[in-house]
Amino acid sequence: MTAIKPSDSALRDKIEADLYNEILNEINSKYAEMDKFIGNLESDIESVTDFIKEVLVDQEQGYDVGTSLDTLSFQKDSLVIDNDFFKHMKQVYIKKLYGDLYKYCDGIIENALSIEEIPKGYTREQIKQRKFRNMAPFPAKMVPNPNFLDMEGNPVEGQDEFIPDPNSKYDMNEVFALINCTTSNLRELAEDIGSFDNKIGRAKEREARGFSVGNLIMNLESQKQKLTLEFASYVIRLKKFLNQNKSFSTRCLNRIKMISNEIVSAEELEESKQDPPPTEDTSATE
Repeated sequence: MTAIKPSDSALRDKIEADLYNEILNEINSKYAEMDKFIGNLESDIESVTDFIKEVLVDQEQGYDVGTSLDTLSFQKDSLVIDNDFFKHMKQVYIKKLYGDLYKYCDGIIENALSIEEIPKGYTREQIKQRKFRNMAPFPAKMVPNPNFLDMEGNPVEGQDEFIPDPNSKYDMNEVFALINCTTSNLRELAEDIGSFDNKIGRAKEREARGFSVGNLIMNLESQKQKLTLEFASYVIRLKKFLNQNKSFSTRCLNRIKMISNEIVSAEELEESKQDPPPTEDTSATE
């Protein structure tokens, strides 16, 4: 008969896996919506560029265009900078989200490995990689840079010998996979903590029978308490961390919304003209 692995159900109940995925879905929707506004920015840049060409034609024909070319060029350059910034920073934000979550998961795995038996024929590092479930490591592994040497075998100026693995991918799909990996390892840690009860009970039974157990019981209880506190800390910090990232993604979205609304299309302008102006409520003064 196979022995049932003990677990601490009270600890497992603290893991809010559904909530974690719900928060990530909200974060993902904000970044997906950012893509739409990034597209709007690119359209705005094209529109300003086309209008600059029209003004240049007018200028060549003798029309007084004043300072419009300067102001339009400044507007275009500003929009290009904003567009490049948001496209780059979106990737930076998601990469940081993955990296921070990876560190959480690593700490949970380390705590579990501190009390788990390493199967014969395996190393601690191999078991750790198995617990990570083939997730991309963070930071990425360093690999040889194919551009480090020129055709003659001499180092190329400005090229490093090793670079982060370009095949390491950090996107929202990987973040979702990593949160599921993290919750799975939290459950395993809860099971590991639950195993202390049997060991403590066995030590107390041996002590009652006259075995000289020394400080075994005290050490086991202290170790269990330490791991339990760390487990509770992981759960609290994980939820707080995800909520902070949700708030941050909302601020990012609001910022790009504001910038992308600087220029409206002809259709949007026409629609705004057709909307009736708000009427003033004078009922309070009558």
